Formats: sequence, structure tokens, C-alpha cells
Amino acid sequence: MSGLPGLGSGGRVAPTGSATMRAAVFQNGGFKVENLPAPAPGPGQMLVRPLVCGICGSDLHTRHHAQHLANLLQRAGFKGFMNPDLPVVLGHEFCCEIVDYGSGCERRVPIGRRVIGLPFMAGPDGMVLLGYSNVFNGAFAEQMILQENATFPVPDHVPTDVAALAEPLAVAVHAVGASAPGPDCAFVVYGCGPVGLFVIARLRYLGLGPILAVDPDAARQRFAELLGADVVTAPSPEHIGAWWDKQGAPLGVSDAAAARAAGVAGRRAIIFECVGKPGLLKSIAEEAPAGAVMVVIGLCVSPDIIEPSYLIQKQIAMRFVFAYDAEEFAEAARMLAKDPARVAPLVTGHETLERVSSAFDLLERGGSQAKVLIRPT
Repeated sequence: MSGLPGLGSGGRVAPTGSATMRAAVFQNGGFKVENLPAPAPGPGQMLVRPLVCGICGSDLHTRHHAQHLANLLQRAGFKGFMNPDLPVVLGHEFCCEIVDYGSGCERRVPIGRRVIGLPFMAGPDGMVLLGYSNVFNGAFAEQMILQENATFPVPDHVPTDVAALAEPLAVAVHAVGASAPGPDCAFVVYGCGPVGLFVIARLRYLGLGPILAVDPDAARQRFAELLGADVVTAPSPEHIGAWWDKQGAPLGVSDAAAARAAGVAGRRAIIFECVGKPGLLKSIAEEAPAGAVMVVIGLCVSPDIIEPSYLIQKQIAMRFVFAYDAEEFAEAARMLAKDPARVAPLVTGHETLERVSSAFDLLERGGSQAKVLIRPT
């Protein structure tokens, strides 16, 4: 196959005649298990064996909208994002075992120990996102390369499945931090897929609430309750409006102005949009209290319409967030180490490399699944 040697600039191709590795290669909307040259670590890099890797919502989007996603990231200035016409090995939510080190490494974690890490590498055009690169393969493979200085050791008491949740949890750490929450706030989370559930878990970990979770699926509602939501409901403007009223957060501008004039201080409204469907931002704004802060995490792959004049009248602030930084990833790792049982129930299944397509099908159908992990070896 062309376009994916199994490693990138700074790494090196394994010598001719050396071992190969198996990987689930994505191209033209489908997956095929192939043998690739085994990667070898370059300076400052480590060779690892992925033990498990989660399937992200972005992976599901990539399966059907790879061209659109690549165009979007390129327009945003992400120079190292994949060319969707070439093969790619997905997988960026991983827990791995160290196999070897390249030159110049500190070797602070012994070979054979487990690590998690930020899925970023230094590529020829700048930062490369592992799992969305035609140069470095992601974790749907038997081996991969990581940068040593972007990894974190996994404590012995943290299960491998739970450790692999650090990456999506870091997204929630970033999103919650971006909302500037406090003890005077009330929170509504729209969408109880993995991202929304991790947001609920993060809020509860910080001792914040009350939390209303909104999702039409009964299984996801149960997950939300398990993670710490105080109230769950199917989408309903009436139920959501009544809940905000109990928090002293009026929806209308006149009621909000009257409350301020009377010196009545209700809770500050913070909303997390974790769905990513056209029209949802507009409908959420209509259900939101005046002065609410809306943090948008859901990846909507279609153009959407909002009504700026309406947002202005209600003074609704929208904050769009993406990914996380190194400290937020480290905080996610600390959160998992402190209480690994909190998010363990979100792992609802495992599949092999040969059944990656089946795992994607299962998640796309929705229902009782939260996180399905791939076991490459």
C-alpha cells in the first residue's frame, strides 16, 4: 500500500526483512486489516504496543465525512491533518505498553509498563494528530510511535480500559474549564453520549451542580444518572424551562430584568451542547435563560443557522471548544487515578482489529453502548 509507511519524520522504517505489524487501515470509507512495516522509534520517541483504543465520535464522522473533515481542518490551518484520499490508521484514545525507546530518551518509565499520552507528534509540517495522519499510524494497530515527553505512566491500580478514557475525558476537562464554572451555577448538558457523560463526571468531580441531563435515549439517561446528573429528561422545552425556573434563572429578558431590579440572584446558567446537529444551537438558545453561557462541543459537520439578534437580546454567550492542552490531559489522568471507578461503567464492549467496522456500526446505531474499545493484540 502507498502513502503510509507506518511512521513519520523523526521515526524510521524498520529494516528490510524485519517484522511487520497488523493494522486496521481506513481508506475509501472502509476498514481492512493489513500488514504494515513495523515502526521503529526515532530520537525522543518510544515504540509502544496499543492494549486498547477507544472509538471517538470524530472517528465515526471520519468514516462517512472524511473529505469534509479534512477540508475543515485544513481551512482552520491544521497543516498536518490527513489526506483522506490516502490510507490512514485511526485511533487516538489509547492505553499502551512500552516496547522500546529511541535514542536520546530519558527512559523514565520502564519497558513493559503502561502509558497513556497526548496523540500528537512533531511531523514535517508541524503538529500531527495521531489517528488522523498518513505518516504516523494510530492505535488501531499492533504497534505505534509516541513522543516520550507527551506520555504519562498508568498507576497500577488503574485498569487499562479506564486509562484509555483519559483522552476523551481531557476534552471534558477543557470544556468545563472554558465555561468558568462556580458554586453559584446550574448546568444543563444536552446529549449524553460519551462527551456529555464525561462533562457530567467532570462537574461532579469538581463538586459542581445541580446538573440536568437532556437525551431522548433511556440507556443514556441511565448513564447520566450514574455519572451524577441530578435530573434527566428527554428533550422537552416545558420540562427544561420548569427546571431553569426552579434555579431562579428566568428565560425571558423582562423576567430577568425584573429579578435583577428586585435584587433576586438566581443561579448562573451554563449549558453544554454535546450533540452536533443542525438547528440545535438555535433551539437551545430558545430554551436557555437570559445571560446563559453555552459551551459548544458537539461536532456539527453541516452548516448551521443561528439568529444573532436573538442571542443579543438574551445576552447569550457562545463558546466553541476543541480538544485540550497538555495540562488538561494531565488533569484527566489525575482524575482517573483518584477515582477510576467513576467512569469505568462507560466501557460497554470490546472488539478486535478484524471487527472494527462492526464496532463502528454498533456505535452508530446508538442505544445502550457508550465506549467500545478496540483490542489490537
